[in-house]
This record gives sequence, structure tokens and C-alpha cells, in this order.
Amino acid sequence: RGCAREISNFLYETEAFLSGYEQFLLLGAAADQKLEQSYREEIIALRHQLALLQAKVAQALAEVTRPFFSGKEPHTEELPASGSNFQQWQDHCQLLKECLQRLGSVNHVHRIESVHELILWLHKRFLTRLWPVAVASGQGEVRRVATVWNECYDIVEFSSSQDEPLFDNTCRKALKQFDARSVTVLSMPDCTRLSIQLLRHACTIDLLEQTDGGKQRTFRLCYSEPLAHARKENRHGMFLRVWFLTQTLSQYQKNSGFNASDIHFNEQTGQVLFEFTHLRAKKDLQQVVVDILSLLHKLANMDIYFRGLNLDASQTKWSMAAIRERLNNPAFTATNKFALEHIYWYFAVEKISLKNRCNHDRTIRHLVEAGLIFAKASTYEIEALLEGQSETCRQTLLWHLLLSHPDKAKRLVNKFFNWLTDETTAMRLVSQNGFILEYLAPEIRNQRAIVFAAIKSHPGAIADAPESFRNDFEIMNYALANAPEDPDELFALIGTELSSNHRLYRRLLTTAVENTASALSCGSIVDYLEENPEFYKELLLLAMERSTEDDSYRLYGNICWEDLLNDHDLYRKIALKVVAQVSDDNLLEYFPDLNNDREVVYTAVGYDPCALEFAGREFQADKTLVKKAVENMGRVLTFASMELRDDEEIVLAAVKNDGRALEYASGRLRANPQIVTAAVDNTGRALKYADEHFKRDPDYLRLAVNHHPIFNAYHDLDEVHRGNKELLTIAVLKDPGNFEVANQELSDDEELAQLAVRDHGAMLEHASSRLQGQKRVVELAVQNKGTALEYASPEMQACEDVVRLAVQNSGKALKFANDRLKNSPEVVKLALQQNPLVIKFAGDTCRNDPELVKIAVQSDGNALRHVGRALQNNPQIIAEAINSVGAVAVRHIQRQVARESSCRR
Repeated sequence: RGCAREISNFLYETEAFLSGYEQFLLLGAAADQKLEQSYREEIIALRHQLALLQAKVAQALAEVTRPFFSGKEPHTEELPASGSNFQQWQDHCQLLKECLQRLGSVNHVHRIESVHELILWLHKRFLTRLWPVAVASGQGEVRRVATVWNECYDIVEFSSSQDEPLFDNTCRKALKQFDARSVTVLSMPDCTRLSIQLLRHACTIDLLEQTDGGKQRTFRLCYSEPLAHARKENRHGMFLRVWFLTQTLSQYQKNSGFNASDIHFNEQTGQVLFEFTHLRAKKDLQQVVVDILSLLHKLANMDIYFRGLNLDASQTKWSMAAIRERLNNPAFTATNKFALEHIYWYFAVEKISLKNRCNHDRTIRHLVEAGLIFAKASTYEIEALLEGQSETCRQTLLWHLLLSHPDKAKRLVNKFFNWLTDETTAMRLVSQNGFILEYLAPEIRNQRAIVFAAIKSHPGAIADAPESFRNDFEIMNYALANAPEDPDELFALIGTELSSNHRLYRRLLTTAVENTASALSCGSIVDYLEENPEFYKELLLLAMERSTEDDSYRLYGNICWEDLLNDHDLYRKIALKVVAQVSDDNLLEYFPDLNNDREVVYTAVGYDPCALEFAGREFQADKTLVKKAVENMGRVLTFASMELRDDEEIVLAAVKNDGRALEYASGRLRANPQIVTAAVDNTGRALKYADEHFKRDPDYLRLAVNHHPIFNAYHDLDEVHRGNKELLTIAVLKDPGNFEVANQELSDDEELAQLAVRDHGAMLEHASSRLQGQKRVVELAVQNKGTALEYASPEMQACEDVVRLAVQNSGKALKFANDRLKNSPEVVKLALQQNPLVIKFAGDTCRNDPELVKIAVQSDGNALRHVGRALQNNPQIIAEAINSVGAVAVRHIQRQVARESSCRR
């Protein structure tokens, strides 16, 4: 009953969310009558989608709850209840789970893998529809923020008239530095929401002036990982990334003096919710946004590097529950501290920066600086840096280096410590990095407990174990049970005694298949399976069973060979199971002999519209199937038959989903006004595929510019239309970078130039020389991007007011100030506060000013390499630098400076 009630509530909330979306659509239609028909069509389609979802869930829920009820009274017997089949009941449970997690066919279109991602997608749709409302009502404006990563983020702004909006210029500046697949911002007077897509994971950030429950001013972050269908080898990295986030934010909360943050975990949806409540002022809320964005910026691809890490010798089995336990249990304080330090070290030596504004730990800062040096230094250089350091310092650095790069650390460790010959220490080491087994003393490597601990950490470490252990069934079985995605190398390592024992070898293969279906495609066992087809059939059935029990267990197209299986019905059943998976691969491609099987093709295309490419010609001409495919992914129109590419209904459905599908329509339909209008209305990019006369039509050009997500005036406007101020103004509003193509007349248009540099300061380069010397234009440019000072006139580079604005935005702008201002203590101080390393651009007087140098090295000891000669060996300056970046980093800087001085002499 509780389960049914929760599911009912979920559907009710989904319907309520959709109702709110409908209201926004109707507001948009009221703002522009031309959009009314398309908006109403979208409402009908979404209502139909929701009805299908509700019916599907209701049917599955009825099947799941049936064994518990007899008439209207709860059934009192244990499962399986009378008249029910337990396996069938399990199948229905799985169906209901998949239906709720993957949200029906919506998932196939948008790859939505959680409710959180559905809301994120709807939020983006909200913003799209809010644009005409904001503009028509005059109460808001639509802005596009160009980032340093050549991305553009959309902001619908309803609080721009406020003196102190929640989402202010500080937040916008942080957003410019942010790297994400997409970001949308809805800014209201008392609340702001950012929706962010970071590769496969998503998050939302809410800034709330008031929150229910007396929490008052609140920052809220909801972070989501697609754990439900993640491959087994990816899950470890995903969980470690979530642990890193929770641990970092927990430390951040303590260091910042905020009230204890509320952290809520949802394992089913892979979500973590953070709240910082009772923030004192708006500036505190804005500072949290800046700091958190700096952290999220680092998370985009970290799970790839996390996959091989074990954070402590306990070899935690990671889950949301384990993360929660490690976060809240004081018993984990020491291991958490070491694990966090090692993560920062590991990424530093891999030459990947994890530096973010949420971490203020000095120990970690010193480790990172040393790690960055050790990543490039030779073993002999590292040895020289360690000489004269304290025993504790050497021990810490070499322990981290040994765990991350044992080949580089071995000689140094053997010089200073006996870790590789001590049994207790060796056990700790291989428990965290199994590949250290290779570097242990022979008498230690021959101990079974050590070898077992190593493969528990990294199954591939069995390659470094003595030959005898490859004939140890228990060890090899454990390695194969926990192997990475491709166990082929492990199969090749199985000892001859085991491989020649028919019974034990089969048990090993069974273990491997229980772990991953890809074991069936390994070249090392193909010969054996060909000689034992009945056993091959057993393994296939086992893989089928595992995929039913475990969402993360994936079936691969290349595991099934019909000629070896010799059972067409089973082959077809496996094919149906394989193609009914969300995958980056096109799974129908592996079953060319079934590309004319109606059920197989319909199933494959239902899960992945791209499967239409590998369907038989009969199905590429099947109007019902093709329409379903192009409605979900318009560009698969390219795989439809020529007849359907000339069918108005099919092509219209395709271009409404993705206007770029117009490229694959027949020549006749690329000249059809209704089709072209629908395509360009979806995306301005579609105009390039329309018949030539549309490309010269001002109305279609205007429509294209308005509906192009990232309009590129260079590619999408000819030279004549680049001189059209109306079109170029719309283009610059879409993407300020479009100002680059302005002709000589428009490059001297002050209004257009201000519009461009306001959101993309570097566009000052393309303004006329007159405007590069116009103070208001230059001020707008350097306020957005300080280094735009490079393109200002010499008069503006000598203007103290302008230079102050520039260095406050980016300390690097000091490089482009004139010599007089490079020697101005006030200007240099402003630059150093923004970036201490820009002391290298200061004049000689300032680089030898003790007060300015102290400011620089206190913030970043690396500034020591750029200070004037008079202060390079000043004990007080050296002490400040060591406090900032650590003794090893300062010693490294001093050695470099000495070498450079020697070379100059």
C-alpha cells in the first residue's frame, strides 16, 4: 500500500508539473499568436505522453500488487500467493521499476535517467517558452552569457531592475568560467534556479531569499548521478565522485562558519541534496554560488580517473549508504582526511587541477603543489627536493607518490624507508593499490594474504603475482568475479593446471559471466566455447538471467552467435533482450539476420531510433515505425526510404523534433514553406538546408536568427546580410561573438558594440579604432573581461579608471596597462588581490616593494619566482611563501631561479 501511495504521489506531482508548464505555454501563445497552434499541439502531445505513462505504470502496479490482495482485503500468505507465479511477479516488479526510473519513451528521446533529470529538462523547456513572455511583457529580459569555453548559457532575467538581485554580476562572472554541457538560469526577485548538465550527471542550484521551515535565506544544491543503469565498472567512479562532493562540501561548511548543512541521499535516483540555511546576507548566498560553481567545474569527467582508486585500506564497498556512513561516523575521520588528501594529490600528479574555492585546507594545498612538481620532475630531482625536508614531510610525500606512481617512487622509498620489505606496511599498500605487488620484495610477494589483498584492490594485479597463484582457484575466481569490463587479459593469465581441469575451468568461466556478459566475447575462450556449445548455451542463459536481476548488468550484441547456439528461438529471445537496452552502441547492428523481424526491429527502434539504420528496407519504408522514430530523433530521417523522405507528414514530424532533419528531406519538401517554417522554428540551423530562395528571404533570416540556439553569423549570413543592423543585432543578442563579422560601418556602431562587449569583452578587438578609444565602450568590455584591455587604444590603457576596472576583473589585465600604471602601487595592489601571480607584469619598483610582494606570496607562494632580486631571499618573504605552498615547492622555485640566474650570467 505504501509503495502504491508513493507511486501515486509521484504521478500526481508529475501531472502538477506538467500543468504548470501548460500555463507557461499559454502565456507564450498570448505573447505571440503565431505560436499558439504549435504550443497547443505540444500540450496535446505531452498530455498524451503522460496518459501513456500513467496507464503503463497503473498496469504494472496492478500486476505487482496483485499477489498481496485477495478481493479487497490484504492477502496474509507469504509470496508467492495463490494463483501467482513468483518469477512472473519478479518480472512485473522489474518492469514497474524500469517504467518509473526510465519514464517510458521520454527516456529514449532525451536519455533522461532520473526524475531529477526530467525536471531539469522541463526547466529548460520552461525557459524556452518564457523568452517571448519576458520580452512581450517588458518585465524581464533574455540574456546569453558567453563563457571562456566557447559555450553560451541562457538567462531569463526578471530581477534586472532590482538594486541588489540575488543572481548578480559576481554570479555571472563565475558562470563565465564554468564548463558544462548546458546551463539555464531563471532569475526572479526572491529566488533563482540554475539547471546544469555536466556530461552524464545533472544538478540544480536554488538561491532562495526565504525557505519553508524557518530556514530563511538558503542555498540548495541537488546533484544527480545516473546510477540506475550505469555499467558496473563506472559505478565505483560515480560513487567516489559523490563522496568527494559530499566530503568537500562538509569541510567547506565547517570552514565557512555556516549552519550545519542538511545532506539527504536517495540511492534509487542517485541524488544528493545539500542545503546551507540561515545565510546572513545576499552576498553570503552569492559567495556560495561562486564557490560551488568552482567545485562543480572540476567534476565533469572525474569518475574516469576515480575508477581505479581505492581511498583506504578498508576497501569500502561503495553505495549511498556507505557515503552517508563515512560522512557522519567520527570513526572515519582519519581515513576521510587521508582519502581527500590523496585525491587532490593523485589528480595533481596526473596534471589535472582540482583546485576550487571550497577547499581551504593548507595541507592539501601543500600536497597539490608538491604533486604538480613531482609530475614533471625526474626521480633525481625529487630526491634533491626531499633532501633537507623533515622525516614527516618525506614520509607523507613518498607514501602518496608510491600509491599513485610506484614505478617512480620505488628507488626513493627503498632509500628512505623499508615499506616494500615490511609485511604489515606492504599489506596496507596493496590494499589501496594492488599494482604495488610488482614492487614488493620477493619474500613478501610470495605470501598468499598479500596477493589476495592486491587483487581485492585491483584484480589485474594477478599479472604481477608469482606463477603459482595463477593456478590458485580461489584467487583466480575472485579476480574474475571482480574483473573490469573486459576480462580477456585475466583469462589469458589462468594457469595451465586450472585451464586443463574441465570442472574448475567451467566454474571460472561461469564466475566471469556472472560478473559481466562481455566475458562471452573474449577471444581467449572462443575456442573452448566452440568445442562446448551446450556450455555456451548455459552461459548465455545465465547472462540473460543476470540482466533481468540487475539493471547495471548489460548484454552485448557480440555475445550471441546463432550458428554456435543452434537454437533460433533462444537466439531471437536474446536479441530482443539485447536491443531493449539504452546504449551508446547501435545494438541492432549485431543481428543483421533479424533486421526483417518485426518485433525485434520495432523493439530496437523504440529504444534507440538510430536502429532504423540497420532495419530492413521493408521497415525503413514502414510509415508507422519511421514516424515513431523521427518523432523521437528527427535526424534518423536520413535512414528512411526515399518515399517517406518525400512524405509531408513524416518530414514535418522529423523537423519538429530536430529542424536539421530538413537536410534529409526530398528537394520538393525542402522548398515547402510549411516544412521549412517548422524546421527553422525548431532551430535556425535548419535554414542552411532549405531551398536557396528561403536563404535570401528577410523573414526567414529573421526567424532563423531568432530560433538559432548558437547563431553563427559567419556561417549563416552572407556578406550582404552581415551588414543588416537588425539581423546582426539579433545575432549579437544570441551570441556576442557574432559582432566579429560586422562590416566596417557596423563595427563603428556604438550601440551594437556596447551590446557585444557587455557580454563578451573580447569583442572589443573587432570594434572600430574610434570605439576602442571610447571610454564607455572600453569600460563595458573590461568589466566583462579584464584582458580586453589589450584591444583598447593606448589612451585607454593609460587611463587609470579604465585600468582599475580591468585589473579588478582580471589581474592579467595588468600586462596591457601602460608602464606608468604598472608601477602604480594602488593599481598593482588591485591586480594582486585578483591574481597574485600577475606580479610578474608589475614594474620593477612594485616587484621590489615589500608590502606588495608580501600580498602576492601570502596568497600564492609561486609568486616568489617573479619578485624582484632584492626580496627573493628575504627570510620573511620566504616564510610567507612556505606557509602558502609548502617547503618543497619553495625549494623547487629557489632552485629554478638560481638556474635561470646562472644561465643569464
